[in-house]
Amino acid sequence: MNDVIVLTAVIWFFVLFFFILACIRCRRVRILPSVFIVLSVTFFSFLAPSGEVVLTIGSLRLTLDALLLGLRRSGVLIGMVFLSRIIISPKSKTSFLKRFGKLGNKLTEVFFWLNLLTEEKISFKRGHIIEAIDERLCEIWHREKAGES
Repeated sequence: MNDVIVLTAVIWFFVLFFFILACIRCRRVRILPSVFIVLSVTFFSFLAPSGEVVLTIGSLRLTLDALLLGLRRSGVLIGMVFLSRIIISPKSKTSFLKRFGKLGNKLTEVFFWLNLLTEEKISFKRGHIIEAIDERLCEIWHREKAGES
């Protein structure tokens, strides 16, 4: 049990480290989505209880193992998000990944376009999700083309 607690603490240490680096590099890091991810992943982890019951709320049994598993999973997920923010520069197509040849260049380009796609909200209408994403991509494409000229 102590090993699991230490592993979870190490994961969250790296999450904090990546968060600080992302704040330094990107200047704008949203915390609320990360908090929501932690809460939701941990909650769904409680739905499959295992181990010693710590607290019972109605029919929901909260166990230490489920809590640690939820924290570990959400820490890995959030850490990867912050790490991707560090690796890919939001301002330009420069990246740490370019050092890895053609594959690194392609991954950099994918992350660059994903960053542009997600920097503004997309308004989805029921049944028109693909059209909304396509419209957003065309908008970004035309903006980038105008910026090159």
